[in-house]
Amino acid sequence: MKLFHALGGLFLLAPFLASATGTVEVPKGVWEGTLGTKAIVACFNAEFPSGSYFYKQYKKAIPLSRVEKDSFWHEAGDTGLWSLDPAKGNTLTGTWKSVKGTPVTLPIRLDLADTTGDDRACGSEGYAGQLEAPPKIEVGKKEEYAPGRSFRRLRFAGQETIELSGPEPTLAAINRELRRDFDTSKDTIKEYFDKRREFLGRVGVPAEDENTADPSYWSSQWLSIRNYTWAAGMGRNGISWFYRTWDLQTGRQVDPWSWFGLRSLSKSRPAEAGRISGTGGASMTPKLRRFLFRYAGIDASKAEDNCRSNYEEGAYYDLTLEAKGMRFAQPAYGNGCEIEVEVPYADLDPVLAPAGKAAVRRILESGK
Repeated sequence: MKLFHALGGLFLLAPFLASATGTVEVPKGVWEGTLGTKAIVACFNAEFPSGSYFYKQYKKAIPLSRVEKDSFWHEAGDTGLWSLDPAKGNTLTGTWKSVKGTPVTLPIRLDLADTTGDDRACGSEGYAGQLEAPPKIEVGKKEEYAPGRSFRRLRFAGQETIELSGPEPTLAAINRELRRDFDTSKDTIKEYFDKRREFLGRVGVPAEDENTADPSYWSSQWLSIRNYTWAAGMGRNGISWFYRTWDLQTGRQVDPWSWFGLRSLSKSRPAEAGRISGTGGASMTPKLRRFLFRYAGIDASKAEDNCRSNYEEGAYYDLTLEAKGMRFAQPAYGNGCEIEVEVPYADLDPVLAPAGKAAVRRILESGK
């Protein structure tokens, strides 16, 4: 999410909970006018006291909230405070004042422009519709992964992929494949704007799912990209991720679990389920599990009661390529039970399938 991180629903609403219990005069509706000399559009939700506004010049929503300690409408990040007088007919006046730095006070004058949104005015066509435009691919700044290797983030309607730049000749084909990550269908674009409107109407925030893509491993032989999603308002249960790995000699995707004679679970980003498939985690074979536990000195019989499921044969692990070895790691849920073991490439031979032995040999021989 951009304005608010993809937090759980209750946490997302937390800034407004204090005022919801008291009597709050909310000038519900969509209002247009000026803040100082700048043209703005503001909205206020009455169902749950909240709001937002944007400068017509920039069209970037700035959330407004109430807190229990005072009567101001607070801008997100406390960049400014709004003091509003009771509405007189279809006119609303007040004062904006700065919170940090040199004290500044500016007049606010607004006229009622739209009441069709009722108690959820910020999600109405009259407000949210002005913030919406046909999405285009946004290209980020170049980020260096390592000397000679860099990437740029590409975003479209809340989705993210990357464009790679480096010495490997197969990157051009991989970049074309990554561009196809974007779902540009009308249904997906509508879903993207509908979610923004839903949150605008609830809490004045145009929330979005947080979708990111990052190179997690990149050598002359192999490339891994981690796709991550945190669904807006879903808390920990809305988090998901998956990895994709390419053989940079052939340009084809591979499943590193197959190097151990296993097959990973297929993963796809929830917002575009079925479009961007990649490798998820897997349950290890008894042989691989015994090898890892012995390598790391783990005694499953000494596991605490609340952690026993982490030590069982069916436990779920992610597998990632690292600079010096391969990492087997269980997802973290905050209970301290997760197991994580990294084994140097040279020590993996006893549990590798033929394809894995060949792949690891290439890693060791290339030295990078």
